[in-house]
Amino acid sequence: MSGFTVNIEALEQCRTEVSGQVGPMAAAGDDLPAGLSAGTFGDLEGAGALADAMNAFAEGVGAEIAAASERLTQVAAAVEAVIGTVRETDMNSARCLTAA
Repeated sequence: MSGFTVNIEALEQCRTEVSGQVGPMAAAGDDLPAGLSAGTFGDLEGAGALADAMNAFAEGVGAEIAAASERLTQVAAAVEAVIGTVRETDMNSARCLTAA
């Protein structure tokens, strides 16, 4: 396509940055409270309900963090696929322009 340019270096940087966030995102849920019991909150009335709510909250947040981490992995793979396609297209275009 005439006049169409792709900055491979920018795509590679994007892929690197996204890939670099996968681990930290996955680790973000590592310190969420899990398995809290009523005793965690002492003698509070409703401590059991509070513990249950906190456990449900932590589980939900953990699931969202896992989903975000997976999405980052997918984005990095998609950017890698774009880079590969652009490189392959460039190589094929160069072959077409080379005298046989």
